[in-house]
Amino acid sequence: MLRPSIAGPCLALSIALAASACGTTSERADRRPAAAPVAPATADDTARSDAAAAAFYRAHLRGYGEDGAPAMSGFASGLPRGARLAAYRPLLTRALWQRLERAQRAQTAFIAAHPDLKPPLIEGDVFSSAAQDEMILSFALGRRTAMSVDAERVQILLTGSDLPEGQGPGRQWRDDALMRREDGVWKLDDIEFDTADGSTPRTRLSKILDEALQ
Repeated sequence: MLRPSIAGPCLALSIALAASACGTTSERADRRPAAAPVAPATADDTARSDAAAAAFYRAHLRGYGEDGAPAMSGFASGLPRGARLAAYRPLLTRALWQRLERAQRAQTAFIAAHPDLKPPLIEGDVFSSAAQDEMILSFALGRRTAMSVDAERVQILLTGSDLPEGQGPGRQWRDDALMRREDGVWKLDDIEFDTADGSTPRTRLSKILDEALQ
């Protein structure tokens, strides 16, 4: 998970994988950066909230390169920029997109004003509760729950590791993708992150973005 402030504590992560009453649909993703840009979402990707969530996480796992360049470590660190940020645009609601743009502008201004200090939101995976230096290996879709006519929660069951590929069993946890139907299609509106002790309320991406750069 991203660092919410310069001196802020790292959010702890849970190794417990939530049980789903419904069957899950595995969505395995290649951990290597894609050579080609991420393809835009299709009508099939946005017809259901879980399909739209899967399209986002596929794009996220393929989009580790900064501005189209492969990331040597395969790790998506900090706020997305350039081609990686643009690839997310059709998959996000206007509200989440605007939050990411504001955070990026604020981070750029901070770097210009304080070149010798580490800026907020520079480390960790913005879109998951993976620990720093931990990369996501795969994901699977869990239970889908309606919150309103145009809002649904989709469990995302993630496996990650800070070890080289094939070394160690990997760690599992659950984040929740909060999906919203906007202009007739489903898009990612927020992410609710896992916690180490299962406590509630769980931290949300929107809250971190709003508070970290005030």
